[in-house]
Amino acid sequence: MPVLAVTMPPTMETFPQWINRKFVEWQAAQGKRKTVEEFAIYLGVSRPLLNMWMNGNKKPGKENINLMSEVFGNEIYDVLALPRPNPYLQRVNRVWEFLPEAIQKRIAEDAEKYETTNEVQRTEQAHQRRKTGKAK
Repeated sequence: MPVLAVTMPPTMETFPQWINRKFVEWQAAQGKRKTVEEFAIYLGVSRPLLNMWMNGNKKPGKENINLMSEVFGNEIYDVLALPRPNPYLQRVNRVWEFLPEAIQKRIAEDAEKYETTNEVQRTEQAHQRRKTGKAK
């Protein structure tokens, strides 16, 4: 029975390849050799965790993915085959702690109003589909 080999396209990096490339690029930008420990400090993670990522023994969790997206951009999501986050939400998250509490409250209230409005619209649309026999 033949064994099927699954290969990735040459342009598609695995996460370990990507993080190792980012390490090399970071060293080049620094203008001298740096240690993995220094790179871990730069990323805000422990050296053992970074080593596990670089060796392919572990992938980053959501919090570290978000942290790395702040350093490297949204490319991290592509490498991990994850959907990119909404850019508007990312901008709000970056400045949220600097917004006055009154504005935070207003944004939260507005979001709840939209959620309620959208729920009513979804319910009405589902009701219309059932009436016309066009289930989605």
